[in-house]
Amino acid sequence: MMNSVYIVVAILAGIMFAVQPALNKNVGRYLNHPIQASFVSFLVGTLFLLVINFTLGLKFPSTEKLTAIPWWLWLAGGGIGAFVVTVALIIQPRIGAGVWISCFIFGQLVMSILLDNYGWLGLTVHPINPMRSLGAFLLAIGAILVAFY
Repeated sequence: MMNSVYIVVAILAGIMFAVQPALNKNVGRYLNHPIQASFVSFLVGTLFLLVINFTLGLKFPSTEKLTAIPWWLWLAGGGIGAFVVTVALIIQPRIGAGVWISCFIFGQLVMSILLDNYGWLGLTVHPINPMRSLGAFLLAIGAILVAFY
């Protein structure tokens, strides 16, 4: 039962992610620059997370805990998020939502399979097998069909 809930929430997140670049593009029209639209997106997200933290009664992490995080994790997490949001709002209007998402998901799937197979970044190992390979291949074919036909 719990896996079903996770799957539904993951699908909803995918739906939201498909819509987000178009929304941010509209924000960018008002602000006249995609970087400013990305900034607004992250500012609103930060404020949203602050409200959630306060609502859940979570305390801010101590300085010791924050400084214990390696610098590259700070840079990678925030940098990747800023890159993805900004690239999405610039590219999606040019190539279309379907092409953007199919290529984006294909990239995610390939990297996810590698992360799982090798246990990179501390993930539990889930070896590549013929069915996972077939799924990635079929998704690649789907991305090609959406992009070029």
